[in-house]
Amino acid sequence: MSRILGRAVVVLVLSWIAEPSLRAEPPTIGEVSPFGVKRGESAEVNLTGANLAGNPRLIAPFPFQLEPTPPEKSNAGAWVFKVNVPATVAVGVYPIRVQTDDGISNPFLFAVGQLPQVAEKEENSTFETAQAVPAPPLVIEGRAAANDVDYFKFTGKKGQKIVVDAQCARLGSGVDPSIRLTTASASRRFIASADDSPGLLTDARLVAELPEDTDYVVEISDSRYLGGGRPVYRLTIGVVPIAEEIYPLGGRAGETVGFELRGGTLNDLAIAADRVSPLGNAWIHWPKVASPTPGAAGATDVESLRPILVSRYPEIRESTNPADGPPKGVAPVVFNGRIDPPGDEDRFTVAVTPGQKVRIKVEASQHGSKLDGVLQVLNPKGAAIGNADDTTTPGPMKNGVVQNIVEPDPSLTLAVPGDVNEVTLVLHDLEKRGGIGFPYRILVEPVAPDFDVHLNDAQASIPKGGTAVVGVTLTRREFDGPITLSVLDPPAGLTFRPGTIAAGQVVGALSLSATADAAFPLSTLKLVGVGQGPSGPIQKLAVHRTTFASQEFLPTNVLDEDGLTSATAQPTLATLDAPAGPLEVAHGQSVSIPIKVVRAKDANAALAIASLALPPGLTAPAATIAEKAGEGTATVAAAPEAALGAMTVALTAKGKFAPGERTLAIPAVTLNVVRPIELTLAAPAVELAPGATVEVKGKVVRKGSFKDPVVIRLDGLPAGLKADPATVAPGASDFVVKVTAAADAKPAEAAAKVAAVFQIDKKDYAFPPSALAAKIVAPKPK
Repeated sequence: MSRILGRAVVVLVLSWIAEPSLRAEPPTIGEVSPFGVKRGESAEVNLTGANLAGNPRLIAPFPFQLEPTPPEKSNAGAWVFKVNVPATVAVGVYPIRVQTDDGISNPFLFAVGQLPQVAEKEENSTFETAQAVPAPPLVIEGRAAANDVDYFKFTGKKGQKIVVDAQCARLGSGVDPSIRLTTASASRRFIASADDSPGLLTDARLVAELPEDTDYVVEISDSRYLGGGRPVYRLTIGVVPIAEEIYPLGGRAGETVGFELRGGTLNDLAIAADRVSPLGNAWIHWPKVASPTPGAAGATDVESLRPILVSRYPEIRESTNPADGPPKGVAPVVFNGRIDPPGDEDRFTVAVTPGQKVRIKVEASQHGSKLDGVLQVLNPKGAAIGNADDTTTPGPMKNGVVQNIVEPDPSLTLAVPGDVNEVTLVLHDLEKRGGIGFPYRILVEPVAPDFDVHLNDAQASIPKGGTAVVGVTLTRREFDGPITLSVLDPPAGLTFRPGTIAAGQVVGALSLSATADAAFPLSTLKLVGVGQGPSGPIQKLAVHRTTFASQEFLPTNVLDEDGLTSATAQPTLATLDAPAGPLEVAHGQSVSIPIKVVRAKDANAALAIASLALPPGLTAPAATIAEKAGEGTATVAAAPEAALGAMTVALTAKGKFAPGERTLAIPAVTLNVVRPIELTLAAPAVELAPGATVEVKGKVVRKGSFKDPVVIRLDGLPAGLKADPATVAPGASDFVVKVTAAADAKPAEAAAKVAAVFQIDKKDYAFPPSALAAKIVAPKPK
């Protein structure tokens, strides 16, 4: 048995290696069984999905021990391995991946527990057929698909304070659990029940004191009797330490933070010191807190804790002494507090600048708090200048209508009045509740031109000698300028073509390429977007958000990862190339992108060309590269509404290569979208006396294939001037417009416009006019 220890990522390598010539697509994980393991013990894990052959390795954010398993147990659709997670690992649910020689898989949630595990066995769908399980504490793993109801029977003792915790959304499950505890007798004496427990979103947890020495039954089902998505659960039963509250909910990156635990089964306040993990790794930072309860449970860590939030801002806690007054801070800052006792109202003051904009966001319910917060902002005189309750954000489309997502955590953007230098934040619970389980954080940030970069995919597998394309989506906040995408400090063997997103656009792409001998390990690439703000460059690291579980339009388990998880893959049977650009394309026209194909022997399949998401106004009609062909062409068309300027597009090619269909990436191409013409004037001004005539001369510089006639018209001339439109014939360039002043014209001047009038696709094109200073001067005395 060998031991592999890691920092943030650990790799498990098994002894069996699949046939390397198959060149499969990257691996994908569809399910893992069991859903978790007990730390400190070896367990066989069966991971199912696709393309799992080819020297699979487990990627996990915790250390582990491993034992090889017989190769005949595994194949491309299933990979079986034995793993032992050390007892030093914190109890929690972690994202794991599989890496093969063909790339890296999607993230998938996997639990690390501390209790014995039991698998559900059907038929246990009635009270009478309840599955008998060993004496708690233990974890039961099962499924509750559709309207399935599962029953489990165990022996309990009078006075035991037990926990029944249905871990579903926290595991990435689509089950909305409802749990019920009764005696196993014919009377089915009711003990307790839970559904949507406060602080757990849609998950359910109860704590109950057993009234007698007898057998008990736990019932679990989906409260909607739907059991959709991934309908799995981990059901904890027994005397185990749990906390209803961890405070604070987070801390500043790199600092040592003392966390307090209260409620649940804890008799006294528990305090643990921990060092918050580096920024960007909050999703793997599960706190490890030993139970403060003496006796048998003393060797058990506190269960049901949530990952710690990490910020890069100063962190301020509310004072425990009311006489100290509201804590003070200056944005950016994070305030930490808890609503306790019931009806409590917390206050913080923030120094601000008149006219400044600040974004104020409460973080509570999405991170394990029972708080349904209401936020108010007061000026120094105590008058309300801002209020917030729930936060509504746009959700997915349904029947052509955007379905809004409503979250109970309040947020607002405050425009500071001109006479205000300090504001007070006031927070309370909507229903005046409070006590244990009501912690919160208030994030206060100055609002400045800014944007966020969201990765469309959670990972990239880059074939050696080939390319992978990466799509992104922007969220813009008062910043509409162009943005360039690049990779900071790429590893040796990796190159990239930068991506450009035009002003005002939110869709972009870039491409990653690996040399034929690339040997860089699994990497988290720092993909950044850079834009020029009013006070200097704005640089933002790209983030990917994976939603593992949701109910309707409410995400109940979300993972945010900074950077792009990337790995090399085996060479593809064909590689493609295209010019980096920029290639010019005019509104109403198309641009041809030449593509070269280098094929391996017998890799003769036709290739269907497609594109990643394109900015509005750009389209890529279907194109095909013929069988055996070494080159082809893709076309991108620009409608008149397409944004002007440089923008990068990403193309892919799909073909049927042995042993199956493959999708190949083409290096990103930058286009420069321009207007169909440019209008230049020989002079920016005209001046004439009454009765005189002058000529306004210029050129129409045509772009691409535009040959249509253009009418030149002068608008906004001073009274007394007349100019008949001139037509520039198809294909011609020069124009002359004669301007005549009436004999009785009075001296005047105006900012006139030279307009170019023409059509694209039989519709008038909105071409911006050129400025022309026009002036009538008094006649010279004779």
